[in-house]
This record gives sequence, C-alpha cells and structure tokens, in this order.
Amino acid sequence: MWGDLFYRLPRLTVLAILVALAGGLGAMLTLGRQEDPTLVERFGFVLTTLPGADAERVEALLTEPIENMLRELPEIDEIESVSRANVSQVQIALSEDLDESEVDNAWNLIRQQVEASRPALPPGASVPETERLFVGASTFLVALVWEDDRPVEASVMGRLAKSLRDEFQNLPGTEEVRVFGAPSEEIRVILDNDALAATGLSPGQAAGIIASADARVPAGQLRTGERDFNLEVGGAFDSIARIRATPLVQRADGTAVRLGDIAEVRKGLVEPARVLNLTDAKRSILIGGYIAPNQRVDLWADQARAVTAAFAERAPAGIEVRTMFDQSTYTEARLGGLAQNLGISALIVFAVLFFLMGWRSAIVVGLALPLTVCLVLILFNVFGIPLHQMSVTGLVISLGLLIDNAIVVVDEYDQKRHAGIAVPDAIHQSLKHLVAPLGASTLTTALAFVPIALLPGSAGEFVGMIGTSVIFSICSSFLIAMTVIPAIAGRFDMGDRTSRP
Repeated sequence: MWGDLFYRLPRLTVLAILVALAGGLGAMLTLGRQEDPTLVERFGFVLTTLPGADAERVEALLTEPIENMLRELPEIDEIESVSRANVSQVQIALSEDLDESEVDNAWNLIRQQVEASRPALPPGASVPETERLFVGASTFLVALVWEDDRPVEASVMGRLAKSLRDEFQNLPGTEEVRVFGAPSEEIRVILDNDALAATGLSPGQAAGIIASADARVPAGQLRTGERDFNLEVGGAFDSIARIRATPLVQRADGTAVRLGDIAEVRKGLVEPARVLNLTDAKRSILIGGYIAPNQRVDLWADQARAVTAAFAERAPAGIEVRTMFDQSTYTEARLGGLAQNLGISALIVFAVLFFLMGWRSAIVVGLALPLTVCLVLILFNVFGIPLHQMSVTGLVISLGLLIDNAIVVVDEYDQKRHAGIAVPDAIHQSLKHLVAPLGASTLTTALAFVPIALLPGSAGEFVGMIGTSVIFSICSSFLIAMTVIPAIAGRFDMGDRTSRP
C-alpha cells in the first residue's frame, strides 16, 4: 500500500508535504480571482434601420427576411423580434446545449446568415448589426460627475470619458470598457429653402445626394502572392469641410452648386439627449471596465485605482471623478471568508479531536485539512479554474468532508496499535481494511455531485463549479488519507500502545 511506502521513506513524506504546500501557495498567488464565473454569451440581437418606414413596413421588409434566414440554424433556440417605426430588432437566444467553442461557431454562422439576407432588404436599409450581449457585472465603475454651477458642458465630459476609457482599455487583462451616458454627436445640415428651391431640388432629393456621396462601401480586394489588401473608394465624409463641398447640381458651364452654398453645416450634440445618466441628481457619465477571464481582479483593480487617481488629479475644475463600484473588495472579502472558515474549522477539529482522540491524533488529522485544500488549489490551477464565489462555495461546503477519511484512518490505526500490532503492520492492515470502503464512500459522494458539475447551459456555467470543487475536495481528501496521513501517524507514534487488561 502507498501508506507503507510513505512510512518507510520519510523523505518522500516530507517531499510530498512540501510539494503540496508550495503548490497550493503558488496556485493561490497565480489563480485568477473574480466575483462570478464567466458566462458564455448566448444572447444577442440583430439591429437594422430603415428611415421613414412605419412599423408594418419594417416588419415586412426587414424583420421577416432576417428571421427567415436565422430560423435555418439549429443552434438557435429562440427568436423574438420587435418592429418599430424605422427600427427592426431581432433578439436571439442560443441553445443551452452548446459549449463555449460551439457558441463561438454559432455566432459566426449567425453573421453569415444575416449577411446572406442583405440582398432581400430594400434600398435605404442600413447594414444589419449583429451584437452579442456581454453577460457579467462591471469590474470597476467610475463616474464623471458635473459638480459646477455652470451649465453642463456635455461635450467636454464626453471627451474626458473617452480619454479615461482608452486608459482603462490599455491596462493588461482588460476584456472590455463601456461608456454609459455619453452624449452623442451629430452633423446638422440646415437648408436655406429659397436657395434650395432655386436649384430645383426637393429636401428629399438633396438628402439622397448627400447620402450617396458618402462612399463607405468596399470597392474590392487586391490579392498578391503574400498578402491581400482591401480597397475602398475615396471620398468618404471625414470632415465638415468635405460635407460642405458635396456637389448638389452640376451646371452646363462646368460650375456646381455645393451643399455649403445653400445650407449651414455644423457639428453639435444630439438634442434632446437619447441617453442621460444622473448621479445624485447631477449629470454624469459612467465608465465601466470588465476584466478578462482567469485574471486576478485584485491586481487589475490596483492598476485601475491608480489610473483613476491620476486622472482625477488632472481633471478640470467642476468635474468630480468618483469610484462607484470596485469588484475587488467583494472578491477579497469572499476569499478572506474562506481563509477564516478554514482557520476556524481547523481549530474546531483540533479541539474536538484533542479531547476525543488525544493531541497526537488531533495534530495528524488537523494536517489533513491544509494539505487537502492545497491539493485542491493545485487542481484548480491545472484545469484553469479561477477562484470565484462558486468555487469558493464548493470548498466551504466540503469542509466537513475534508477530514472524514483522515479521522477514520487514524482511528483504525490507533485501534491496531492498541491491539499490540507494530507500526508498519498497523499501517498496512489499516489501509488494506479501509481502502475499499473509503474508496466506495468517496466515489458515491463524488457521483452525487456529478449532475451539478455537468449541468448544461448558463445554469451549469454559473453553479457547476460547486460540484467540481466538492469532487476535487473529497478525492483529494481520500488521496491524502491513503498516503501522507498514515505515515505521519506512524512517525508521531511514540511508545507502546498495547491494550491493558
């Protein structure tokens, strides 16, 4: 038995303990830390616009062609659509049976189907936009609040928000950065009705000419022996001067009437604002940073706090930079709670065993708790499982199971020793007697949590780690109880334990 080998080779026992402790400590320092498990993006939508169309036309001309193409995909579980004046939104929910790689492939197929539906869309319709909905809470949320008594300068706040967004995006480990409540800008073309009438154009015709002059469609692709290059037609609107220079009417003498001749073109904010964010009844803009999976949220948050503090120092007067949410505080509290629970559990175990089994047995069994936890952390590191509230919850649930095998093994060993059996024989007989029942008990307990660990879909992605964590814990407990614990018990055995009459 393995326990005999570890007892006969004390250096192997010491090496195993040191490897477990070092591996567990290393895993604790390197494992990703986040509040919640990372969920696969199974939900999204396709957004298409058709200016000037009522809800019925949008339904017939936009929504139905896109829906018909998407229904051909078996990966889609549910499709719902909303058709309003000018706007079509097709909401998509993928099947819960798809794993992460299959979900990514499904979104590629969805984009292909949406692209294939474009020939059926009417002229004037926008290019359909396919968006995957990000599932998860912000890791770090900062608000730019207008505290000045002067009128709100939304454009200034918008530029500052974009600057802070770029700084967050450049942090290592950042998955995504979103801005909420930022003002939208637009180019206004204010026509002079008399001058427009002199050209013989209607406002609709002028709008069509302006739209057609904005060349944004790829012109083709140039293929060489080594690389491929996309070609685009020059002349896209890239400045107000370029818009003003748009020709509306070409005269016979070679001259032209340009947009700037009959209209005022200027850049401004969309009024009224489409999105408005308020913090303490004051205008604000929120910047939310999202950490990439399997990253340490505490280290990333330290960098985010440093960036926020530096940005606040150079922010203009009248704009306050506030940290609204910091996920690292919750994550550290949960991990601190785990350490506290493990410490209290170890003390309780030692106290109970001290009175019931003696101080030697209490020390031996108590060692099983940290060794098992270290082994579980090593398994987390091997399988790329981060520390979050579900994996930590699984460890807390299994605290009572971590020492059961060790208690049984040590108690059986003590009985053999009190019966006058020598230490090596007592270890061998104890393990030979217990390996089958303890193995069966471990297996049945592990199988009881397998349905949770293999739960499919979004629910499994969130709570499945509880089952995985418990399975790792009880299997690690069995391994420690069959190897290191009996060897330590034999080394702590000091004196004759033959039974007395």
